[in-house]
Amino acid sequence: MDTEIELYSDESLESFLLRLSKYRGYERFAHFAEDIWHNTLLQHDATPGAFPFELSRINLFKAQTTSQMRVRVLLDLEKQLSLDNFAILRLALANSKVLFSPEQKALHRAGIDYPYVFLRKNSTPICPECLKKAPYIRQLWHFMPYQVCHKHQCKLVHRCPQCGKTISYQQSELIESCECGYRFTACEVEKPEQSSLIVAQWLAGSQVSPLGLLSHELSPSSRCGFLLWYVNRFGDTQDISFDDFVDCCETWPQRLNEDLDSIVHKADLIRTLPWNKAYFREVFGELLKECCCLPYRELSKNPVLLAIVHYFTSLVSHYPRSKSSNIADVLVSPLEAAALLSCTSEEVIRCYQFGELKAQIKPKLHSKLENHQSVFTLRSIIEFKLAKMTSEEDGTVNFLPEW
Repeated sequence: MDTEIELYSDESLESFLLRLSKYRGYERFAHFAEDIWHNTLLQHDATPGAFPFELSRINLFKAQTTSQMRVRVLLDLEKQLSLDNFAILRLALANSKVLFSPEQKALHRAGIDYPYVFLRKNSTPICPECLKKAPYIRQLWHFMPYQVCHKHQCKLVHRCPQCGKTISYQQSELIESCECGYRFTACEVEKPEQSSLIVAQWLAGSQVSPLGLLSHELSPSSRCGFLLWYVNRFGDTQDISFDDFVDCCETWPQRLNEDLDSIVHKADLIRTLPWNKAYFREVFGELLKECCCLPYRELSKNPVLLAIVHYFTSLVSHYPRSKSSNIADVLVSPLEAAALLSCTSEEVIRCYQFGELKAQIKPKLHSKLENHQSVFTLRSIIEFKLAKMTSEEDGTVNFLPEW
């Protein structure tokens, strides 16, 4: 097979396969896919649907029960094109084994996990300046928070200036032009808002500001995780306020601390029980569940969880133990304790069984402590962390007491 076609590391899988089909002389992608499929049938005991004929369904994460066969087809295609091992496969978006809190699906590509909810479903905007440089679709254009080209500092174009139709190369099977014939390289580019540009550069991996969180060395996965957490707590996935997000990042963790202070104050006004009989989740809701995996649990890679641990550490210090209970005496469950201790709930229960952790409320005799049972005080968990669960490596700690 003729292999004189360049493969770009930042290109989407659909874009590369579409360009390859055009390069091979196919008028429609379906005809190219059909030939690839028949070739696969001759070599393997393939199953229907392993290599769909629609460009919009070709990526790995779209496969339900045929993902392994689709991987095999792409690997065979690499050999036919004499490409490096996994060169095409690295372009694919696959279902990730991790979840973004709270239990949101992730997609994996080239070592980076992206929240599935960020993926554009029906269209893909373009950067005219990028298409002038090289006519292919960049993977970053597929994600909703990426509204600006971080290289050319211009807004992405969502609609054809001539006919007004939404740009979707997967439907039109055209990269450089619209179905009406208008060439996208002729588009006049618009200057973006500064906050949108900062977010685009940040998501692309650049260090864009010396202030707050924007100055931190975070992986692209962690940056996506933080943005997802912000959207879930303060914003809207479909209409992200980039000005507010950038302000939140530059003053981090002020916004979070103020929010938690407000929650504590409100809970103190409306509570009907002593603090040592109140549940953590009744006061703070799903706070820890929303941030315990973004997509990492390691504090160095999860700025939200790190800030929350620091907040509660300061809270316990500010409210020392006394005869009358206070906010530091709220009851936490093994699941909530595990998030604060960077370990598993099973290890929290093991620590309790071996007497390392003391329960404020004793479970019934011969009954098993369940993950959802709130029996520990927030104070005891924070004190235990400071006494026995701190180290240079702040990842998921495997703490198992001696037998």
